[in-house]
Amino acid sequence: MRLWHTDIIKYLPSKLDYKGCTNQLGGQWTEIRMILGTISKHNKVNHSTVNYVNNHHLSCLYAYALVVADEMIKRGFNLNQNILDTYTNDPVAVEKYNNYMDIGTSIYPEHNNEYLEECLQNLERKGINLRERVME
Repeated sequence: MRLWHTDIIKYLPSKLDYKGCTNQLGGQWTEIRMILGTISKHNKVNHSTVNYVNNHHLSCLYAYALVVADEMIKRGFNLNQNILDTYTNDPVAVEKYNNYMDIGTSIYPEHNNEYLEECLQNLERKGINLRERVME
């Protein structure tokens, strides 16, 4: 389980990009939904790579989901409108999303330069090199 650094989202490969590639973007959407399900059931998530989510209001996860959803929609994915409405009906989430999209304000402070490097290395171990694109 992992939430990729927010700055990587727009570069993640998806099944709609190339034949035979990994679907990291679609997988990220699945991760978000799993985390939300776990929080709904247990009031927290319990996985070392995403435990930081417990330290923040749910609006942060909704804002992060909006970043992922925005990229998926740009690439032609069809997403459930009821799910999107849940996120967009949260004014704090929309504000955090807009601040990230407009001025690059971090949704999660844990998504810092160290975490970016950790994510890039993780993807490289999977054969996905986004370093040059992300660092432009």
